[in-house]
Amino acid sequence: MRSRAWSITVVSCLLSGCAEHTGAAEAVQVFGAFQRALQHHDETACRNLLTLESAAALASMPWDRVQERPPLVVLGAERLDGEYRVRVRDPDAGGRVGEFVVVREYGRLVVDLVATAGLQCEVVEAAGAREEVVPRELTPADYDRIREHELAQPPR
Repeated sequence: MRSRAWSITVVSCLLSGCAEHTGAAEAVQVFGAFQRALQHHDETACRNLLTLESAAALASMPWDRVQERPPLVVLGAERLDGEYRVRVRDPDAGGRVGEFVVVREYGRLVVDLVATAGLQCEVVEAAGAREEVVPRELTPADYDRIREHELAQPPR
């Protein structure tokens, strides 16, 4: 009886480790597909591989410059706080290493350019700056986004 409980524990640990590895591998695949779509100027494929919020960046994408640059070299991925960080090396920037964020949205993994940009930026506040929250009325589009977000959440 005791040996059976021990084997179940070992198997569950192995399976969770495999699931973790599979998720990281899937994140690398998603990032690779996104990078290929960028290189081929496939806006539809890019949109499908980005978060809803990130897809807005495609309107101002410098497609010519993206196609001229060599692709980023993927170094690996790891899960961190519910998201995956895909480490890459940029051969065009002297081999500088960076990270892209891949998250699960609506049940599938997608690249989050907004969160990725947040990793790279530094917040600087002016000396006399004040934060001011101004309430506004929610629009029907806001209610639709709220409902979509609620429906996308896994059951508890």
